[in-house]
Amino acid sequence: MAFADLLQRIFNDLSAEWQINLNTKVDRKELYQARIASSKPSLGFFVLLITSAVIATLGLISNSAAVVIGAMIVAPLMDPILSLAFGLSINDQKLVKRSAITVVIGVGVVVITAWILAALIGPAEVNREITSRIAPNLIDLGIAAAAAVAGSFTITRDRLSNSIAGVAIAVALVPPLCVSGIGLSLGPEMVAVFGRGTISGLTNQISEGSFLLFLANLIGITLASLVVFMVQGYGSIFKAWRNLLIWLGLLGILCIPLSSALHDFSVRQQINAEFSQFKAGQINQLNVLNKSPYLLQRIKLLYSNVSVIDNEATIDIVLNVPEKLSKQLDLNQIQKNITDRCKMEYGIEEVNINISIIPTQIFQYIESSSSS
Repeated sequence: MAFADLLQRIFNDLSAEWQINLNTKVDRKELYQARIASSKPSLGFFVLLITSAVIATLGLISNSAAVVIGAMIVAPLMDPILSLAFGLSINDQKLVKRSAITVVIGVGVVVITAWILAALIGPAEVNREITSRIAPNLIDLGIAAAAAVAGSFTITRDRLSNSIAGVAIAVALVPPLCVSGIGLSLGPEMVAVFGRGTISGLTNQISEGSFLLFLANLIGITLASLVVFMVQGYGSIFKAWRNLLIWLGLLGILCIPLSSALHDFSVRQQINAEFSQFKAGQINQLNVLNKSPYLLQRIKLLYSNVSVIDNEATIDIVLNVPEKLSKQLDLNQIQKNITDRCKMEYGIEEVNINISIIPTQIFQYIESSSSS
């Protein structure tokens, strides 16, 4: 004992009595009352929800990431979802039903608000902030689960409430719903960002893909929070095992489209990486253009966009070529080379390629002045 005390004193001297502060757990009854309050929508809940929906919709339409992040902080939708998870962990069916109704009403309010606002503004293009939320995959599910662990742990510990804003930003519940509303407001044709021209039939993809992202967030948050509450002793596996199995089943069903989307995401990243090399001047890596060094040095890739959905790739390319050299480009050969590369190396079943060429012409204006 004396030796152990000596080691403890030495450690305290060296570390300035460093030790882990486990924080005080919130009392079960106190947490229960807080979750009951969060399961009942208030006037403030709807004011914040509509405000966040308006901010997110305007940020998405204007392609402003900073504005969208601001909407995530304002959004109060995570609170009733955590109440839902807490109700599942203690098998309180009344709390579960009330929280679920609040979540459903909140989802409807956000989608309708975004749809009305987008219909009034009439966005004519699909920008990067929108398209980044229409193809969820397992990575998004992992983010939702990690954010849920942080969120649920935060509300069970004193003095950790300052972290909840970061959790709201990480999980992003409102922006995907706003994208669904924007998608519902778009017509059968829309003009996308520079270089993509007119896209037909993308409306359903926008609405369905973004709503799938919300479902991934919802299921990931609920299941992870359910586990966190039970691990900390607020719930019981003996009472909540049916709820746990149901949500694990929902997770399994959700993983089917998300796994496929993860493969599409991986392929898209690899193809985009090659086009990034193209933009950096390493064109030979792609092996898709005429091999004339003189021509290669004068071609610039202004824009490239790769979309992979259900193992079908759509590639949009905008090239800047001097007008005198534009006729030397064999577009058919370029398309064939890219198609063969995508099918052989990445296993893509179908490849659609749109190539736009912007010719450049240099004019020299020489002003000569003579003194009299």
